[in-house]
Amino acid sequence: MMIDFLGWFGAICLSICGLPQLVKTLRTRSVRDLSPLFLGVWLLGEVGYVSYVAARAPMPALLFNCICSGVIAGALFGCYWLFRRQP
Repeated sequence: MMIDFLGWFGAICLSICGLPQLVKTLRTRSVRDLSPLFLGVWLLGEVGYVSYVAARAPMPALLFNCICSGVIAGALFGCYWLFRRQP
């Protein structure tokens, strides 16, 4: 029971850790401090991890983490390409 709680707690924390950066980026429309290499590697990692988890270990906490993190990484990557040329 406690290990399930820890698993879900960790999945939720990791799933939403990029959310504050996404909110800040959307509010300021500034991506000056975001590294495109970081965002690209993060997004590729999430795609690979989602593929692995879905094929090997379809546990709800892992899938939740993968999907949420992937959406946030993708949104930040999209913001980077959308706002990169603004002063």
